[in-house]
Amino acid sequence: MVKIGKNEIFIQDTGGDKPALLMLHGIMMDHTVWQHQVETFSPYYRVVCMDLRGHGKSTSDSADISFEDHAGDILALVEQLALRDITLVGWSMGGSIALLLAANHADRFSRLVLVSTTPQLLAGADFKHALPVEQAEQLGKLLFDDFQMACAAFCELVSSESDFVAEKLCRIARKTRTDVAMSTFQSSGARNLHAELKRITLPTHIIVGAIDFICTPAASDYMAEVIPGCTTEAIHIQNAGHAPFMTQTEVFNKVFAKALA
Repeated sequence: MVKIGKNEIFIQDTGGDKPALLMLHGIMMDHTVWQHQVETFSPYYRVVCMDLRGHGKSTSDSADISFEDHAGDILALVEQLALRDITLVGWSMGGSIALLLAANHADRFSRLVLVSTTPQLLAGADFKHALPVEQAEQLGKLLFDDFQMACAAFCELVSSESDFVAEKLCRIARKTRTDVAMSTFQSSGARNLHAELKRITLPTHIIVGAIDFICTPAASDYMAEVIPGCTTEAIHIQNAGHAPFMTQTEVFNKVFAKALA
């Protein structure tokens, strides 16, 4: 645990004086989603996986946690652990937080890898490559009415191609504080990070599952075009949904290794 402000932030740190991989998970998840990447890349990198505030084993003094709050925790963690040559890796909501950090604190990081991320969670008139509002509203209502069932429905959407992974994610999600989950879904749906994209000059790589229904492949393609630091097309991993690093691990790790090279 690392003390940051009033909260205790849990980290898994493989240690060593190596270039760092700082891995950020998504909503209602925890550090264990990166298990396969820790095993593969820890011989070459200092892999740090954190539980974001209010998630996993990390505490929160409030259910209202903004992307900026998470970003502040991450910057404090970077200082306390004295991380160097940091590749910032963000998945889903973790990717949104990574976008903020890359836009506003580029001097702290060496490169950015976005995994199944979007600048805007809910579809609107000006951005169609996102989750339909009606679908999000149904999930929000279910979170209020039956949290356990909502976790199952959400994780089936995350990993429609693998029941095994969906069940694993569901076990993680159900441990999340209900008030934190509901507040985070509400605040995430309202965010728009299009302006931040245009200010990211860090070398950026984007990876997405080809059948991701939450952060769509079209959203990744859009970010690859708009982010100045991204000079390659978004990589679509076939037969993978919203968690390609878990359902298509071998393929994902090969693509990830190329991004780090």
